[in-house]
Amino acid sequence: MQTDSTSSLNPSPLRTIRTAKGMTLRTTAQRSGIDPGYLSKVERGQKQLSIESLYRLAVVLELGELAALLKPYLHSRDAA
Repeated sequence: MQTDSTSSLNPSPLRTIRTAKGMTLRTTAQRSGIDPGYLSKVERGQKQLSIESLYRLAVVLELGELAALLKPYLHSRDAA
């Protein structure tokens, strides 16, 4: 289990990317359609995202290669 001091020494890659792009957790959550509390838990490694949610997050964070890799696994209505 990570403590607050441990988590600040090893920030999650998702949080690192989000903050590097200057986005707040709330803004990122809102734009990707993910509950802010849930996204916070994802960043802390306590929850996992569905493929659909991960795809939306990749689009919001402008991670084109990840979005392209995930797109074939989405239902056609989600990939549009």
